[in-house]
Amino acid sequence: MPDAKNQHLLDYLGYYLSLTHSPRYAVLISGPWGVGKTYQVKRFLQHHRPEPKKLLYVSLYGLSTLDEIRDALFQAAYPLLTGKPAKLFGSLLTAGLKYVKVDTSSISVGDVIGFSADVYVFDDLERYEGNKSTALGYINQFVEHEGAKVIIIANDKEIKAGEDYERRKEKLIGKVLEVQSSFDEAFSAFVALIDDKFTQGFFKKNAEEISSLYKQSKKDNLRILQQTMWDFERVCKALTDEHRGHSDAILTLLRLFFVLSFEFKSNQINADDLENGRGLAAMVQAHVEKGKEPSPMRRVADRYQNVDIDDSILSSSVLVNCLVRGIVDPNEIQASLNASNFFVKVADEAPWRTVWHWTERTESEVLAAVGKMSEQFEQRAFTIEGEILHVLGLQLFLSDIGVIKSSKRQVVEDGKKYLDDLYKTKKLEATQRDDYALRFDGYGGLGIQSSDTLEYRELFQHLRESSAKALRDTYPDKASELLEVMKTDVQLFYRRLCITNSDDNIYYNTPLLASLDPDMFVLTMLDLPIADEHVVFMMFKSRYDHSQLDNDLSTEKPWAEAVKRKLLDACETCGPVTGKRIKMRVAYYMKAIPDVAAVSGK
Repeated sequence: MPDAKNQHLLDYLGYYLSLTHSPRYAVLISGPWGVGKTYQVKRFLQHHRPEPKKLLYVSLYGLSTLDEIRDALFQAAYPLLTGKPAKLFGSLLTAGLKYVKVDTSSISVGDVIGFSADVYVFDDLERYEGNKSTALGYINQFVEHEGAKVIIIANDKEIKAGEDYERRKEKLIGKVLEVQSSFDEAFSAFVALIDDKFTQGFFKKNAEEISSLYKQSKKDNLRILQQTMWDFERVCKALTDEHRGHSDAILTLLRLFFVLSFEFKSNQINADDLENGRGLAAMVQAHVEKGKEPSPMRRVADRYQNVDIDDSILSSSVLVNCLVRGIVDPNEIQASLNASNFFVKVADEAPWRTVWHWTERTESEVLAAVGKMSEQFEQRAFTIEGEILHVLGLQLFLSDIGVIKSSKRQVVEDGKKYLDDLYKTKKLEATQRDDYALRFDGYGGLGIQSSDTLEYRELFQHLRESSAKALRDTYPDKASELLEVMKTDVQLFYRRLCITNSDDNIYYNTPLLASLDPDMFVLTMLDLPIADEHVVFMMFKSRYDHSQLDNDLSTEKPWAEAVKRKLLDACETCGPVTGKRIKMRVAYYMKAIPDVAAVSGK
């Protein structure tokens, strides 16, 4: 399809390149980032007839010196000689010229090695990190000294113009051509680059829908469009055939994903907006604050009138993973779609999930699920921390809207008793303190209801305290296991207790050792081969040298003091060589452990 919006550019470049004489000026192709400047020029040069006999294209992006521009030109002229060999050869040429007293600022590598071009294209001038006026002066050589035709591509408005830059630009540039965003042509080219056949076909079928979203965005940025299409392709690849077969669901997914991608990639919204600015709570908050400055997500909702940015077909956490972190997890994407109106089977859905999706379920479905959830609560059926928090948050919400008779205070008391019962029956998860799988306000891709209330915070704190107690209860058994590991694999013992690059360091800030009998530990340690004994000493230094005994490992401090004292006591009954070795290692490796005088009878 002809590009009507940029026909002026194509016509003029055709005229410029067809000149039989040297024009003695360069053409500047200008326009904002992502509008398609490079694409238009490359497309024109690819199809222009007759083609230039010799064309050299270089990007100035990231370059900062004229020598680097020369290297880039050399590599463009001789693509088989790239990288260090090309740079070395270019540098040797420049050095040779200086040796024979030739001004290298007024001569190009091409003058020396015998190559020349009919057309030079210099892209990304605004991203050249050196002096842009000097760069223009260098480019001017090709126009004046070689009589070549030169095309410069830049977002000219991004360049902070000084007097010298404007003077050189006026001397060099004979024509400035503005590129206009051309959706139809670019979209067809972008679709052709999609590898997944389903996604490619879906894009073609919904070209008008995507065009409408692009126009509503008012971003005029084709690069963002292409990136969004590639990201959506990754999401589509994560779907099952059942998901792909539901055209309405995929169209809803496309609308939500494209809109939020456009806005995120143009810095109109951030990760926090995606995480907390969608859903019923955000809608209610916007209504309460009506008349005030709308939030970024509400501005997005106003801009795209036909798109529901609060649609839960993709949860907020999934969107953050896809758009912010670049994580496309098939399991969480499929789970999110399966919980949506398009795919949900309420009969197979966990009751608490049905209640959570109350805005998308019927009254009878929600009330039936509330009853089942209450039965499971009474039976103490929920043992996963995230599910417990969801149920407690939902109960606070249901109390607030009058679905259940319990007051919020009663919900809190019942919730604490629930947690206490799980702890007593050893069914409560013993979660590590640095386990970030459990978030305060979300679990399983869903935000937790009522997480902004004082009542929920009280319940959350009780859960963390109960879980910490459950964890401490496991210390004796884990410590005994560690003692056995010390005998059989002292290196693993070290990795378990100290910070390393290994995933084995699961106890580096857990005071497990306090559960061991100091006498038994010292006897076991001194019975090890000398090399293994040395590793155990190294553990003490690595574990305690950074004031850990006054912080996370404070409850382990008395144990460490006792072990140090008993090691020194053992020196009195062993041979002089062994005693000297132990004393030296105690002095060096256990320096962070305070010295405690021996206590009679201990």
